[in-house]
Amino acid sequence: MKPGKDFKIGVALLISGVLGLTLVQGSCMHFGMMGNRGDMKTMMQQNMGDQLPPPGLTPDLLPEPNSEGVKLLSEYCTQCHDLPAPGLHSATEWPAVVERMNKRMQMMGNRGMMGMMHNVQVPSATELKTIVDYLQQNGTK
Repeated sequence: MKPGKDFKIGVALLISGVLGLTLVQGSCMHFGMMGNRGDMKTMMQQNMGDQLPPPGLTPDLLPEPNSEGVKLLSEYCTQCHDLPAPGLHSATEWPAVVERMNKRMQMMGNRGMMGMMHNVQVPSATELKTIVDYLQQNGTK
């Protein structure tokens, strides 16, 4: 190829890359930094629908509604989806579910993705243990 042609191809690739990055950033800002948690919940519901807890559950309807476990579920889980009922999974399933959700929170929160997804807060190890203990005690048998 001719040097001038290489330069033109390079410029075209650079422009394509910048435009692509701009579009991706715009999407992230719409559902991330510039949106709100309601937008994120709507996006999650559209993309994951039947894999999410059904809407309408409130802390007062859960077993031990004033417990630390319910408080932490309400604080952390509802950042991205509705409140999960402990009966959605068995006691043996909950640790893996909580681990998967914790990885997602870390990815979307202040420990990853530069906090682009609303700076999702991540529970401490002690809080995670409290959440798992509560869900196991009240999960399906």
